[in-house]
Formats: sequence, structure tokens, C-alpha cells
Amino acid sequence: MAKKSDHLQLNAAQKEEIRRLTQLANRRIRAAEKTYRKEGLKVLPREVVGEYQIKEKWASSKNPISRSIKFVGQKEYRQQLQMLQRFERSMPSITDYTKVQRDKTRQAIETSLGTDLPTKTSKKMDKLSSPQLSQFWNNFSDKSAKLGVKYSSKDAMEQTISEFFSEDLKAIGG
Repeated sequence: MAKKSDHLQLNAAQKEEIRRLTQLANRRIRAAEKTYRKEGLKVLPREVVGEYQIKEKWASSKNPISRSIKFVGQKEYRQQLQMLQRFERSMPSITDYTKVQRDKTRQAIETSLGTDLPTKTSKKMDKLSSPQLSQFWNNFSDKSAKLGVKYSSKDAMEQTISEFFSEDLKAIGG
């Protein structure tokens, strides 16, 4: 007698959709991981990779999201499908994320310093990668913490900029 499977039986279209969405999500997460690893960073931005920020949370050493198409029931299948669809719709690519982060960083610097960035600094900012922007903000956070009760966003920003764009600080007026 043939043994009945303990798993939900998916049709070919369902299997293909799960595989397709999983492959897209895994590629996006692995690309972000590779980019951040090159810069020595281990924690990926949640905005890009969701809950898969560190490799320890990945399904395997190579794949953040399990490629399995075996589900115990309809509910588990629907949850996985919805998660993958949400991931595909709402998570930006690392390229899009970097563009947004550059704009936010530029705006924050200008707000902290009370002046527009010089063109030279702005052009250098356009060349920063997402991991480099993360390092910039980690550095800013460290400088702010060290200032303690003497905290001034302008002072912390000037110190951070002096490390990233030392020759441009004179043009800003620091």
C-alpha cells in the first residue's frame, strides 16, 4: 500500500510561484550580504532584507530563505507565499536603498550644519555605497555618544565629516 504524504500537495503553478519568489528574495538578500561583507559589515539593513539581517538567521549557509516547497498544511503555504509576495513588493533593491540613504544623509548633514553641502562633498556623497553610509552613521553615533552631555548635532556631524571628507570641512566652514 502506498504511503500518503504528510505534506500539502501543490500543483505545478503553485510550486513554480514559490520557487520564483524565493529565488528573487534570496538573490536580493545575498547581493546585499555580499556588498556589506566587502565593507566588513555583518548586519544588513532591515529595510532591504527584512528579518534576514544576519547569517545566523538564514535557513542555510547559502540561502536566507528555505527553498523547500513542502508544507504541512494550507495555512503554512499561504503564510510563506504572502511573506514572499510582501518581500518582493515592499523591499527595495540595494541600489534603490543606497539612493534613498544618500538623499537622507545629505539632508541630515545640511540640517545639522545649517548650510548646503559644497558641490565637491555632494559629488563624493554620490559615490558612497550603502555600507559606507552605514559606517558614516555608526561613526556619527559614536561621536554623539562620546560628547555625552556636551552633545551638539553640529559638533558630532563636523567631527564625523572631518573623518569622511576632511578636505571638504573647510569649505563648509568647520
